[in-house]
Amino acid sequence: MGAGSPFERPLGYVVLCRAENGGTNPAAYSPLTTEQLDEAAKRDVTVPHGISRAAAAALPGLWYTLHLPSTLSDLVDTPARILKAAQQLKLDHHILLLPIDVFDARYVDGFFRGLHRTLVVCPDDLLEEARQRSKAMNFALPPVGYAALSDESLTAQWKAIHHHFIPDSEPLSNVLTLTRRLDLAPVLLPHRRLARQMGWASDLAEPSPDSGADGLVLRAVHGQILLATISRLESEETPREVAEQRFESTLDEEARSLRFPLTLALPGVAVAYSRTAYSSELRSQISPLSSEVEPNVWSVSLHERSDSAVEDAAIEFAATHHAVATNGLGLMMPPVPRDAFVALAELERHFIGNENPASVRSLMARLDAAASSIWSEDVVELIKRASQLTVFSNFPLGLLTLPGDTSPLTARLPLTYRPLTPLIRTLQHETDTPSSVNLNGRVRVLIAECIPTSDPVGRLSRQGWKVAKEAAQAAGDALKIDEVETLTPDALRHAVAEYRPDFLIISAHGSFRGNVSGLVIGDELCLELGLGPGNAPPVVMLSACHVAPRGAGAVSVTDLLLREGVLAVLGTQVPVRVDRNAMLMVRFLANVLEELKHPGHFATLLDVWHHVQASNAVNDILGASRSLQNWAMKDRGSSIPVLTDFMMNRSKGRLRRGRIYEDTERVLAEIADDMGMGSKVRTWFRRPGYVPESMFYLFVGRPERVHLGHVANRVKSYRLRP
Repeated sequence: MGAGSPFERPLGYVVLCRAENGGTNPAAYSPLTTEQLDEAAKRDVTVPHGISRAAAAALPGLWYTLHLPSTLSDLVDTPARILKAAQQLKLDHHILLLPIDVFDARYVDGFFRGLHRTLVVCPDDLLEEARQRSKAMNFALPPVGYAALSDESLTAQWKAIHHHFIPDSEPLSNVLTLTRRLDLAPVLLPHRRLARQMGWASDLAEPSPDSGADGLVLRAVHGQILLATISRLESEETPREVAEQRFESTLDEEARSLRFPLTLALPGVAVAYSRTAYSSELRSQISPLSSEVEPNVWSVSLHERSDSAVEDAAIEFAATHHAVATNGLGLMMPPVPRDAFVALAELERHFIGNENPASVRSLMARLDAAASSIWSEDVVELIKRASQLTVFSNFPLGLLTLPGDTSPLTARLPLTYRPLTPLIRTLQHETDTPSSVNLNGRVRVLIAECIPTSDPVGRLSRQGWKVAKEAAQAAGDALKIDEVETLTPDALRHAVAEYRPDFLIISAHGSFRGNVSGLVIGDELCLELGLGPGNAPPVVMLSACHVAPRGAGAVSVTDLLLREGVLAVLGTQVPVRVDRNAMLMVRFLANVLEELKHPGHFATLLDVWHHVQASNAVNDILGASRSLQNWAMKDRGSSIPVLTDFMMNRSKGRLRRGRIYEDTERVLAEIADDMGMGSKVRTWFRRPGYVPESMFYLFVGRPERVHLGHVANRVKSYRLRP
């Protein structure tokens, strides 16, 4: 493909809805709403997740466009190695969700920069106006109304897109039909799209609408194994006759090592959130959440169904859209049990006092028990195969322990969240697909210190930043760290505008009161920082206590920063000790610096963070008591300190991610045995015990889209738009 090739630009779509009532009133679905919704509001907004009925009218069109090509490469035979590489690039469907009255050049021109203006889909009563507007803005195909949506129209539009943009290219003959079972779509549609490319005719067909999911996940996983196998043989440029001989052995090897991106959707809202957001009359009308995933069938009138069915369709769309973009798999999970949110809220409240390690262990075990019904064989199998995990949920799934593991799921694999309330924001955020951030081996960090030096916490945090800055300065210009005192919100905004950092670390006190969790900057509680879309850095890391609690359904600054245009936000669920937090942040910056100097270990911000978070288990354990700290850090004469021995020698290859605390204890105890202190050190592990504090940090947004190095180097000759 040469310069200026149409393949260089993804396809772009518009789905229109009518803007009226809740659709044009942001207060109806704003997370900052403090007044309860009443019966009048219910007509415009679904409960409990909250999507305006006007926006929900776009759901049939959104689902339809997800079955169209996302890039022109979808239209032609694409090598397996490129399909596998696409798992790193996130090739989203670019869909602009708009009310009809703002469907004009002001909104369209910016969104479609670098995209092909392809097709508009809308309700039938908007079709004539959409036709006039789309023609004036030079869309390739005429708009289509809901009444015309069918398998036949889908086939015709694939052909029309091919004929318009790449008429001289040989098209794929396989036909994709509409997915009827939306509850199965997160796993089914990505697999069917892959089957279309790979020529697996038997997998291309959709199961009957009344069939279950039996065997579907296994088939989809097998498809991923086949993709990895063929991709590997292609990448090695294996001659056909040799590839046939090696196929079975390569298949077995890939089956053992297979990893792919996984998307999970886990509906549910905290009990306290419903109590705050909705009147008692509305709460009494909320349908009880089923303990199983309810069948949900596509139709052009799906937006007219009950609140629960509409919300399910929206959540299923978000998960499917993301799973298709990653060329991986997804799954709709059962709703979070009510008792799980109650147990989570109690666990988070416990940290507000002086946390007791034994009580924390007990509360985490209670949380696992309360949420145990969400685990199925399919979910466990998929998670064990996942290279990274994106969770659409208000519930911190990563805090649970996967059956068979002994450490929280967050320690097992890179994990990020997309909040589900209000659901309209989730839908907008998912369809607004930003380009990946390529830092090209250089990162600029701004540390905004919002705690005055008169505060002991402020003095301790500054000591940590000093260590990080000195390390960065000694290593050259790959990582530049600026530290600025920002004791007012205006000072913070000014510093961000002046320094324009890649990573913004805000060091502040957190405040969690009622249903609000924000930052204290000066004397002001800040929920929204007012950074502005033009000034918002790609990454914000909140070095502050409980700025992302989940048990009470609080409105949090962590989630709201996504609305300000930040790509990825790190927050804490609970209060954290300043010294431990400083160590974690310094380790993170040190690992970023190491990757910049010696690239190849971590591709993205999420990869670095997961390594730092999981490997911090040893610091959680040793930081539990002065006795353990002294034992691990003191000079042993001719021998290196225990912590150094653990990190450099004894732990290598011995720490299983799903059992990282258990394995860390075992290795430390072995070192203690060699010193004749095994019994004493094992006692310290239990009395006073330790808290897995590192597991209570979480990322929201898209940290997997922040590439530390050159994306082009990772995909080599693949000419795909990241």
